[in-house]
Amino acid sequence: MKNLALFKFQNVDIDCSEIVNLFCIDSQFGDIYIYGEGYVFKITHITQKITRECNLLDYYEASDIPSLVNINCNPVAENICLAFENGDVLTVEHGTNIIESVGFVESGLKSFCWSPDQEVVCMVTGRDTVIIMTGTFDPIIEVDLHQDSFGEKQFITVGWGKKETQFHGSEGKAARFVTQDVDGPNLNKDDGIALISWRGDGLLFAVSVVSKENVRYIRIFNREGVLQYTSEKLSGLESVLAWRPSGNLLATTQQLPNKYIVAFFEKNGLRHGEFSLPFCSSERKVLQLLWNIESTILTVYCENVASSDTSLYFYTVNNYHWYLKQVLDFSKDRKIRCVEWDIERKNRLHVICEGGHYFCYDWTWVTNHSHGNATSNGAFVAVIDGGEVLLTSFRSKVTPPPMSDQKVKLLAAVNAVVFCFDDGNSACAVLADGRLAALVQEEVGGPHQVQWVCEVESECTQILHHWVWLSVDTFVCCSGTHVMLLVRDPQQDKLILRGKAPLDSCLVSIVRTSDPLKVLLQMSAGQLFVYDTAQNKVSFYNFNLPECCTKLNILRVEETEFVFGLSDRNRFYINTKEIANNVTSYTLHSEFILLTTLQHTLLCSRLDLDGIGSLASDHNLGTSRRIERGARLVIAVPCDTRVILQMPRGNLECIHPRPLLLHLAATYLDSREYHRAFELFRKQRINLNLLYDHNPEVFSSNTGHFVRSVKDPTWLSLFLSELQEMDVTRTMYAGFYAKKSEDKSLTKNKVHSVCEVVRTAILALDDSETYLLPVITSHVRQQSLAAALDVIKTVREQEDKAGERKPVVSSGEALKYLLYLVDVNELYDVALGMYDFELVTVVAAKSQKDPKEYLPFLNQLRKMEPHYQRYCIDKHLKRFDSALHNIASCSGNNQYLEECLTLIRDHKLYTQALLLFDRSSPAYGRVSVLYAEHLLDARRPYEAALMFQRGGDLSRALQCYQAAGDWRQALTLANTMQYSESQVHELCHLLVEKLAEQHQYGEAAQVLSQLVGDLEESVAMLVRGHMWPQATWSALSGQRSDLIETHIKPGLSDHLELLTSQLATAQEQFGMYKARLAVVRSTQQLHFEDKEGNTIPADSDLFSDTSSVMTSTIASSRSRLSDRSHRSSKNRRKHERKLLSLKEGSPHEDLALIRALHDLVTRTDHLRDEVRCLCTELLRFHRDKEAASLQRDLVNVLKDMQGSLAEIWTSELAGSGPQQNMFGPEATVNSITAKFASSGNLSTSHTLLVPAVNQVSPFVSRISSSRLRMIEKSCTMASDKSSSRFSSTSRGFNFAASPSYTTSKDTD
Repeated sequence: MKNLALFKFQNVDIDCSEIVNLFCIDSQFGDIYIYGEGYVFKITHITQKITRECNLLDYYEASDIPSLVNINCNPVAENICLAFENGDVLTVEHGTNIIESVGFVESGLKSFCWSPDQEVVCMVTGRDTVIIMTGTFDPIIEVDLHQDSFGEKQFITVGWGKKETQFHGSEGKAARFVTQDVDGPNLNKDDGIALISWRGDGLLFAVSVVSKENVRYIRIFNREGVLQYTSEKLSGLESVLAWRPSGNLLATTQQLPNKYIVAFFEKNGLRHGEFSLPFCSSERKVLQLLWNIESTILTVYCENVASSDTSLYFYTVNNYHWYLKQVLDFSKDRKIRCVEWDIERKNRLHVICEGGHYFCYDWTWVTNHSHGNATSNGAFVAVIDGGEVLLTSFRSKVTPPPMSDQKVKLLAAVNAVVFCFDDGNSACAVLADGRLAALVQEEVGGPHQVQWVCEVESECTQILHHWVWLSVDTFVCCSGTHVMLLVRDPQQDKLILRGKAPLDSCLVSIVRTSDPLKVLLQMSAGQLFVYDTAQNKVSFYNFNLPECCTKLNILRVEETEFVFGLSDRNRFYINTKEIANNVTSYTLHSEFILLTTLQHTLLCSRLDLDGIGSLASDHNLGTSRRIERGARLVIAVPCDTRVILQMPRGNLECIHPRPLLLHLAATYLDSREYHRAFELFRKQRINLNLLYDHNPEVFSSNTGHFVRSVKDPTWLSLFLSELQEMDVTRTMYAGFYAKKSEDKSLTKNKVHSVCEVVRTAILALDDSETYLLPVITSHVRQQSLAAALDVIKTVREQEDKAGERKPVVSSGEALKYLLYLVDVNELYDVALGMYDFELVTVVAAKSQKDPKEYLPFLNQLRKMEPHYQRYCIDKHLKRFDSALHNIASCSGNNQYLEECLTLIRDHKLYTQALLLFDRSSPAYGRVSVLYAEHLLDARRPYEAALMFQRGGDLSRALQCYQAAGDWRQALTLANTMQYSESQVHELCHLLVEKLAEQHQYGEAAQVLSQLVGDLEESVAMLVRGHMWPQATWSALSGQRSDLIETHIKPGLSDHLELLTSQLATAQEQFGMYKARLAVVRSTQQLHFEDKEGNTIPADSDLFSDTSSVMTSTIASSRSRLSDRSHRSSKNRRKHERKLLSLKEGSPHEDLALIRALHDLVTRTDHLRDEVRCLCTELLRFHRDKEAASLQRDLVNVLKDMQGSLAEIWTSELAGSGPQQNMFGPEATVNSITAKFASSGNLSTSHTLLVPAVNQVSPFVSRISSSRLRMIEKSCTMASDKSSSRFSSTSRGFNFAASPSYTTSKDTD
């Protein structure tokens, strides 16, 4: 779908009177060397200056200079090689211009050609031999051009495909022996020239030569001179020959009786396609065929037989069709002398004409399409094919090339097509003869027809280029170094020159701006100018582009102009900023800019200030999708979602990018065009939840309009069936709704609310019965299958009523649809749960169920009493609450009581049953006893006792109170049961034992003293519970002071000894664990450093198996920790005990030590109240030294522990390190890696393994709160006033904020 357009045109007049014969191009500097009549001229590429390099008249006499066969510039040898017809081969050194003879062929030279790599030279001599030499003219081989063999690659065949084995029809078998004579060529037409052409890689070359039988054919040799292939000897072949640089085709011309063709051959000499030239051999003669370096353009250089005018025809191939894209005609006075494609610039053509004219053409590929962002724009694309313009509208359909929607035949070949900006569908064809033809649609959707053809009022129409159709009668173009304004005169059918402004440099593109009277001009170096057609003035633009762009657009977005440009080096610019360097094509949609990249992706970005600003600021190229390799953009249909891509072979692909689809969908939804939106959603597979999620408030308030717009019940059912609770604007389409405000209240219970409002809107319609299926769907999505069956049941009842109109949707169709939505077994259970056996039978009949399975069951149910029937159904459906309600309602309750109790016990329906039965009924008592037994099994004795009391089982209730330790309720119940005094006494002893087991020593002492009357046992129980004040008070109040000596004081001594031993053990264990932890941590640190520095290999003998396991990384430890899941708490605790072992060398010894230290500090801190109470009693009995010693021991232990907290619970372990909050449900892969990178630490933290409670140091209360002031002076800590405050860096606690212990002076 591309056309070949002139990008840059240069014209240089050569100041020489000599006739130019040949020229060559310097691939290193781009200079051109021209040979004419014994002189070599040089045209400098940069300055276009012409200088004379050498004069061969000094070497030859003027009259004896032979004809030149080939001229070549060798950048390696830095010389020019000249080969002459008489056999001379000369070189001219650069700079010195010294002429040197490097060889001579006695028989003369017919052809001479260098390989593309300049390493081999091939020549055909006058004796029809091929000589191959190196680049330094050392001979390699000389072979006979007419050798009899086919070549080294002789075909091997078993006969298939031969004429002798084919079917000859009516000619009979005798035809297989008839040979076809090859007519010899007309020697008057064949010049007999032998022409050489190399393949692009320089491995093969072809020679077109006339055989001894006077028939032309082609022979293919390798670079060593060995014959490889020989073509068929065909009549009419001409001497021109050009091997495509890509290597797949050899092009030559052939004269046939009825046409003049360009024939193609493969490297093996077989024919491979052709195309006809637009003239016959009697009109024009082809002098040369040329390929550009990219193998995309085939140039046919021909001469008019009658007038001697010359022409250049440019052909390109696409989808196996050869298009004629350009025709350049040169008059007789400017006859072409030689033409060559540039060997470095892919689309640059050099032409030298008679009269000393040098032309340089730079071509580019363009897509000519209609303009405008309105829906009236048909998205036309024009393709040039000789004298035809192929027009295709992509708004309605996609027509693949070489076909088209319409063809417009014109009187001459077309060189360019431009579309009008005012009328986007109208096109103008620029003909090769300089005329313009307007192609206009007379009616919308109709064919294009030629409305007018006019000539240009100019002296030289052939050099007008870069046409722009500004308005109906106004054109802008370029002529040499001037920009011209042309206006059409309808009366004269001419374009009249109205303005002409000079340009400082070579123009490469003209683009219309947002102002219809101005155009943007781009020069060859990227400079930008504005041409004001009203004032005929060229002025500077706001800025210049960094480089020249082959494609340019200017667009105004919200009063801001943006210039988009794409260079031939794949660099994409917005204004002066380079956005990307891998863009292969781009196009502007009405709302988006689309780009294709070298990574074979299509990028879409919005054409608004935010989208363009994002492109320009952070190179955010928007959303992307994969496309086929080498695909290029053709057009994006305005106000639509179609984007047309062309593949390298030429076939088209129409895609609908998701951003364009969602933009169009949002447009439809905002304008409440729900039918068009729904149709778009279905066709492009967009999630239907977007209908609601796009704007929930608007949808909810326009549900009736939505139902009326959609109309189709099937579409409504589809919409309801695809509803999901998630908001798609926050999930799959979040990138297109970034600015949407979040309102969770509108999306809460979305499915239920949408189904409700849609069903309400449907039922409000006059023809609501038409929408029976959407109503059923709404009930199904609300998990209300019973309501759906009720709807079907209502329809069935309407069908059964005589005389009424039958419903639009029958009950059978509705039930069949419901079975499509819901599993038949589930629907069968729901129908059964409605207790409607007729409906159950209908559902079962529609399913695949065997009647032998369900009919006996239904017949059995029909025979039952109604409540018991429903009970059986509910029990079958496992609806036990409803089953309990139904069986409780059965008449003759005693008949089904045992079954009811079994149901209650099996399914634990105790609380429901208690609400159903009357308190005075026997069933209530039995249910209470059952419930009490269940509570007792669940180890809830107090609640069981209450239920036993309700059930009348007082003895078991007493046992439960006794087990619960509630002696008051137990004795109250014993009183109710009229226990005797001895029984009460015995019960009290049992209660005391139970209370002592539960460590309720005060309660047990109260029972002993008040109810049993045993004061001594009561005091002993208080001493056992270390309740010293209560024990002393009881002994004194009971006038038993002797108990102080016999029970209390010995108890104090025993308790003192126990606490002293505990504190000593705690201090010893704390020191031991702390020291071991330091050793383990230092070992781990050494291992980590060695591993990071790779100083010691992992398999080194320096590490034993035990040490390597012990010092394994935390990451591997974590993986071992998470290998198995221990679901039960018992197994989990067992696994933790095995895992966190204190055994030296265990894998996680450091973690076990931290947990042990945490437990030890916590237990020691809990001894404070116990120590304070004991010290108080010791002081009461004047045992000051013992009290002071105990308090001193506690303070010392707590002080040591408190001072070591920061050393044990480091900042990393406490979670304040660099990995804090790195992991968790809110973390992502990117956030985790980013935090790792920022911290520079790639090892996993201990905090991932240590339980949360052990990550923070334990809390130690103020030591002063546990000390008695009256013994402060006896404590050894009284001298440590200077160290009375501590500080810990543990997270959550700041010990520096409050004193750890204080002296009496501090408190005073």
